[in-house]
Amino acid sequence: GVQMFTVFSGYNEGLYLNLGEKGHPALKELGVRQAIAYALDRESLVNDLLLGRTGVAATYWDNTPFVDPSVAPYPYDPAKANELLDAAGWTDSNGDGTRDKDGVELVLKYGTTTREIRKEIQAVFQQQLLEVGIGTELINAENFFDGYAEGGPAATGSLDIFEYSTTANFPDPHTSEWFCDQIPTDAAPDGSNWQAVCDTDLEALFTTESSQVDAAARETTFHKISKHVFDQAYWIGIYWDPDIWAVNARL
Repeated sequence: GVQMFTVFSGYNEGLYLNLGEKGHPALKELGVRQAIAYALDRESLVNDLLLGRTGVAATYWDNTPFVDPSVAPYPYDPAKANELLDAAGWTDSNGDGTRDKDGVELVLKYGTTTREIRKEIQAVFQQQLLEVGIGTELINAENFFDGYAEGGPAATGSLDIFEYSTTANFPDPHTSEWFCDQIPTDAAPDGSNWQAVCDTDLEALFTTESSQVDAAARETTFHKISKHVFDQAYWIGIYWDPDIWAVNARL
C-alpha cells in the first residue's frame, strides 16, 4: 500500500580537494587531481555498494539544467591515472609503494563523517588510489561539519580530500563555495570555501550569473561553470544523493 518515489534533492556526494596552503602540494597540480578521478571506479561502487539504485555524479549540478550536457563522469582508467602522475613527476623513487616528488610522499589525508556508507567508500577508494601509487590516511571526524572557528577539520584545511554531499541554493544553482573571499581565515572564519579554490576565471563566471535575469543566458553561463569545475577537477563526484519518499497509496 506504499508507493516509492525517487526525487532529486539537490545533493550530490563528492570529493573536495584542498588547494589551500595547508593542503598537500600535489593537489595544486591539475594532472594529479585528474589522476585521482581516473583512479576511482565509481561505476562499480554505485552498482556494488549502493545496489545500482543511483548514478555516478559528474558535477556539483548533476540532474539540473545547469550542467553542461557534454560533461560525463571521468571513466575508470588506472592506466591514464598512472600516465598523468608520471607526467607530473610523481614517481615511486624509493620503492615504498607510494609515489613521491622532491622528498614529499604522495600520501593524502582523506576525511569524512562517521557515517558507515562513507567509511565503506573510503575503504574502497583507499585501495584503488594505492593501486596507482597514491597513499591515503583515513580520518572520520565527529566534528567534521564544524566551521573554522570551531576547529572543524575540513574548514581549517587539515584534510587534503574531504567527502560529503551538499547542494547549491537549491533549486537555484548559485553557491558561494567557490569564491576567493569565502576561504576561511582568522579574520573571516565563516567562509564556506573550505577547499580554498581561488580561480579568478571561475569567480568571474559566478559574478556574471549572479546578475543575470534572463534564464537562458544564465543557464549558458552555468554550463561554462560546470564544465570549468569538471575540467579542473576541483570537485570529483561520487553518486547522486536523492530523496526517497514513501507515499501511502490512498494519498
